[in-house]
Amino acid sequence: MKRGYYILIAGAVIFALGIALTLVWALPIAEQLQRDTRILQGFPLVTGQSTTIQFEVTDTAKPLSIVISAGNPIAMSAVLVDPDGREIMNREFNETFAEGARPAATGTYELTITNESSTDTTVDVVFGHIPGVGEDTVDVGAFSGVITGASIIIIGVMAMVGGIVVTVLDRHKK
Repeated sequence: MKRGYYILIAGAVIFALGIALTLVWALPIAEQLQRDTRILQGFPLVTGQSTTIQFEVTDTAKPLSIVISAGNPIAMSAVLVDPDGREIMNREFNETFAEGARPAATGTYELTITNESSTDTTVDVVFGHIPGVGEDTVDVGAFSGVITGASIIIIGVMAMVGGIVVTVLDRHKK
């Protein structure tokens, strides 16, 4: 077998290892995200309409994360209410919004999103405990396995491209 084929095979093996490593690290993060957050995707929000999402906080040490993205740049508002009915956050924004909040007590927190514009839209919302995200920081270490796996995938692709180049060059030498 020629050297280009060996490089192609090695690249494919490295690529497969990168995918396996990424999956091993990403699946637990995805499971935690699914368990510890409430997600709305493509939810229609007509002019003046509101939607409320509830999230049960059992651990006040974990900050709440709120990420909202609208389908178009329109005026919206987000209001977060604690279990005692106190408003702990009230923000107006256009199109996208991301903020953290430290829960003071356990119980059900309610996030109300309102379309303040004269245009209908759709919203994507993530509300809850996002893995690796603190109130003011992101713990990159929580995602290190995914980042490493993605890097190995890139190395595998580069090796396969190199194997193709070497194979083509070797054929032209004959």
